[in-house]
Amino acid sequence: MAKADPQTLLWQHLKDAPRELEFLRDHEAEGFTLPFYCAAAHLAIEVDDDPFRANQNGARERWQERHRVDIMQVPPTHVLRNAGEVAAAILDIATRRKERFAK
Repeated sequence: MAKADPQTLLWQHLKDAPRELEFLRDHEAEGFTLPFYCAAAHLAIEVDDDPFRANQNGARERWQERHRVDIMQVPPTHVLRNAGEVAAAILDIATRRKERFAK
């Protein structure tokens, strides 16, 4: 049996997000790729084993600051355990962020 890919599992839930919270998959942004990106919420999602690993990409950090985007890292084990629950939490956070940025 093939091992499930956590990014694919999460995408199965995020791709049908409400239109006002549309997530893009593999969004290209000035020399790097964001696995999942919601422009309305200024939020990107990465599925990463080590959320504490230092990111040495200065261009990415400058882009984040300029566009006021936060990158949320989700452990793949959480997605594999319950992708629907993880997606629901992401959508809840995205909804609150969208409301905040709309002001």
